[in-house]
Amino acid sequence: MGEAWIFGIDGGGTSCRLRAETLGSEFLWKGESTAANPRSVGWAGVEKALDSLFGALYEGTGIDPAACAGGFAGMAGIGRAGDRDKMREIVKKSSRASCPVEVDMDALPALVGALGRKEGILLAAGTGSVAIGVSTKGRIVRAGGWGHILGDEGSAYDVGRKALDAAIRNFEARGPATSLLGRALGYFGVLDAFELIPAVYEDFDKSRIAGFAREVSKARKEGDAAASAILAGAAAGLSALVVSVAERLSGEILNRAIALSGGFIENEAFLRAEVEARLKAELPGYRLSPVLGDAATGACAMARELRGSQTRTT
Repeated sequence: MGEAWIFGIDGGGTSCRLRAETLGSEFLWKGESTAANPRSVGWAGVEKALDSLFGALYEGTGIDPAACAGGFAGMAGIGRAGDRDKMREIVKKSSRASCPVEVDMDALPALVGALGRKEGILLAAGTGSVAIGVSTKGRIVRAGGWGHILGDEGSAYDVGRKALDAAIRNFEARGPATSLLGRALGYFGVLDAFELIPAVYEDFDKSRIAGFAREVSKARKEGDAAASAILAGAAAGLSALVVSVAERLSGEILNRAIALSGGFIENEAFLRAEVEARLKAELPGYRLSPVLGDAATGACAMARELRGSQTRTT
C-alpha cells in the first residue's frame, strides 16, 4: 500500500471538481468534470461524472485506492437525508476506496475553504444561491439553496430568467424598453421572440440560462434600466439570505466573518459591490472576509477531520 491520501469533491450545478492531497496537506492532483447535481443531471449523470474524475486521478497519479484515508464530498442537490445516503454510496463506489466517506451540501466545504475554519458565514452565488452559517459550537444554519424552481434568488440563473421575462414583456409592450430582447435573440441564436420558446424549453439547461446573466451585466454597463433593476434586485435577494442566517445564529458565533464566493458574485463587480454595501449596513457587527481557498480544498480539510459524527442543518 502506498502513502495515505485523502480526497475532497466540490460537486456543483455547472461542474464537479476532485482534489487529492496527502494527510499533510500536500497537493497531489485535481481535475474537473461535468455537473454532478442529481436534480439536474440525474443520479446516472452524477455517477458518470465521478467515475470519470476518479478514473483520471488513478490513471494520472498511480496512487493506490486502498491507501485512501478519507473523503468528503460537498454536493449540490442533496438537501434530504435519503439523497445524502444515496450520494455517499455513489462516491464510495466511484472512488473504489474503503476509507470513511462523508457527504453534505456543497456550501459546507465551500465555507471551510473560504474562511479556513468551520465557523462563520458564507454566501455562495453561482448558477444557484445559498447562504450557510456555522456557529462556534458547530450548529449549521442555511438560507436558500432551494433550486431553480423554488428559490436560487440572486443567482445567475435567477438573473438570466428574469432578464428573459423582461425581454418578453418589452416585446409585448407590457414592460419598459430594454436591449435584453435583442441580446436574448443573439445569445440563443434565434431570429424572433417566439423562437425563444423551443430554445429555452427543449433540452432545458439551467446553466445556459444562467450564462445569459453575462448579457444582463453588459446591458447594465450600457445604461439599460431594466438590467440595472434586475441586478439590484439580485443583490437584495442575496443579502437577505445572509441576514437570515446571521439573525438565526445571533449570539452563537464568535468568528463574525462573511465570505462571498461563487462564479457569479466573484465575476460581477456591480453585484458584489451592492451586496457588500447592503451587508455592511444591515450587519454592522460582521466583517467581510477574503476567500482563502475553494470548496474542493475545504472538502479535503473536512476529509481529514472525519470523526464518524455529523452536525445536521436546521
